[in-house]
Amino acid sequence: MLKMRKTILSADSDTKGTHVDASIIGNQANNAEISSLVSKIASDPFSTAARVKLVRSVIHDKRDFPLSFYRNLLIQAAITIYLGHITPATLQIAGQTYRLYLDKIISTHKKNLLVVQSKQLKNVNLDIISIKDLIKADEEDEEKDIDENEAMVIQEIKITLKLLEYTDSLDEDTRGSITMSMQMDELDELTSKHRVKSLFGGADSAKNKHTLVVRKTLAALEVMKRIPVLHPIGLKIVGKLQVIDSKLPLPYLMEARLHMQVLRILTLRVVMRDLTARSSMTPTFNKAIVAYHKALKRSSFTNPKRGDITVLSEFAQIAYYAYEQRKMLSLANHGVFKILEMGKKAVDALVPGNRAYLNQQKQIQVALRSMRKYG
Repeated sequence: MLKMRKTILSADSDTKGTHVDASIIGNQANNAEISSLVSKIASDPFSTAARVKLVRSVIHDKRDFPLSFYRNLLIQAAITIYLGHITPATLQIAGQTYRLYLDKIISTHKKNLLVVQSKQLKNVNLDIISIKDLIKADEEDEEKDIDENEAMVIQEIKITLKLLEYTDSLDEDTRGSITMSMQMDELDELTSKHRVKSLFGGADSAKNKHTLVVRKTLAALEVMKRIPVLHPIGLKIVGKLQVIDSKLPLPYLMEARLHMQVLRILTLRVVMRDLTARSSMTPTFNKAIVAYHKALKRSSFTNPKRGDITVLSEFAQIAYYAYEQRKMLSLANHGVFKILEMGKKAVDALVPGNRAYLNQQKQIQVALRSMRKYG
C-alpha cells in the first residue's frame, strides 16, 4: 500500500496500475454507474469522493464475486486513506469493506467445505446452515479423518469469525468518534520542517489549530488500529505526531497500541493453531514495550495528570500481561522482571490518587515475588 501511494504521487509515472485507476474493480463489476465512477477515478486518482462512491456502490451490489475481488475492493477503500484523506466517510467505508471481506472469506470457505463434505449438498441453500454449527459438528466428531486442506479451511474460518467479533462495534464507533475530516497535509504543516506562522491570529490561533489537528488525528488512529490494512499508514501518522509533539507521551502510547493490536491478532492465530504467526509475536511485543517505555519517560510519576494516568495504568496492565504470557512470547525472565519493576513503579504512582488500582498493584507484587523466588 505504501508503494502504491508513491506510484499515485509520482508525477513522472506513465502507468498508474489497475488498483490506482480502479479498473481492477470496473472490469469485474461492470455496470453503468460503476463504469462512470471508474472513468472519473482514472482521470483523477486523487478523487476521494468518486472512490468512496465506487466502493459503496459495489458493497450494495448483490452479485456474488470471487474472494479476490473483495480483497481488491478493500484495497480500493484503503487507497484514499493512504493518500492522506482521512474523513468520516473514508474510515467508515474502510471498516465496512474490511468486515465484508471477512464475511466473504467465511462464506467462500463454507461453500467449499460443504461441497467437499457432501456432494449431495450442491443444490441446497447453504445460507440456512450455520457456520458455527458446521464447526461445532466438526469439533465433536473426533474420529473423523480430516485432510490437511480441510483442517486449514476450518482453522481460517475460526480465526475470521474472531476477527469479525473484534469489529462488531466498528461501524458504530466510527460514526460516534470521527466527526471531523483531516488531511495528512495538516500534520506536515505542524512539523518543524513545514511549520509556518499563522496569518490570522498569532500564537493562540496556531496553538488552537495544533490542538485540533492532533485531537482529530488521535481519534482517527483509534479507528485505524482496528483495521489491519491501515496499520502501516497508522504507524506513519504516529511517526509524524512524534515529530510534532516529541515531549508528550500520547504519540508513543498510540504507537504501542498499534503494535499491541497486531500482537492481539497474532496471538489469536497461534491460539487457533496457526503456528506460522509465532515467530512474529516476540518482535511485535518488543516494539510495543519500547514505545511504552518512551511514553513512560514523558509521563509524570510524582504528579500524574490525566494523560499520564492513562500511560501509567496501561503500562501496569502490559507488565502483568508480559508476566502471564512470558512463555508464549518467549521472553527472557530477566526482561520480564525489569518490565514488572517498571510496572510496579507505574502502579505505585497511581494508588495514592485512586485506590481502584490496589488490586493491580497487588497482582504485580505477587508476580515480582514469584519471579524472585523461581528465577
